[in-house]
Amino acid sequence: MTTPSERIWAELSAQGDDGTGDAGVRATLPAKPQNPETLARVAGRVATGIPLRAAAADFLDDLRWARDGDDVATRIATEPSRVDAHTDAYLAALAEHVAYHADVRVPRWAVQPDRFLDHFWWPSRTKALRGRAIVESPAAFRRRGIFIGATTLKRV
Repeated sequence: MTTPSERIWAELSAQGDDGTGDAGVRATLPAKPQNPETLARVAGRVATGIPLRAAAADFLDDLRWARDGDDVATRIATEPSRVDAHTDAYLAALAEHVAYHADVRVPRWAVQPDRFLDHFWWPSRTKALRGRAIVESPAAFRRRGIFIGATTLKRV
């Protein structure tokens, strides 16, 4: 299975676009997303063994091509299935973070008490980065006890 981003870049490559600007990419997109990546699908992928970081990165890659706030809201609206406490809290934090930056309402499921951890968690296995993650972690993650580096959610 390919991700939406992989399909977009494959289409651009077939057309000879060098991918340096988004005008060419947006021109290839249909008016309405046909199969956008959602947080519900991210949870399903994680449940099948895809690493959380990879599945979340695919979501963020696809989210770059959201048409507007309504499109963003649709991608985070459906409550993801439960996977484990860490994944559940991470996806809720991601939904809140994305909603804040898109200026859309945070989905109700994302603020349910069981979508918060009762302990601190650093998804990175690199202990040397923990101090940095405490400082850089976005508010939606910090308030759930999740500490990530500033670049974790940045996509190139």
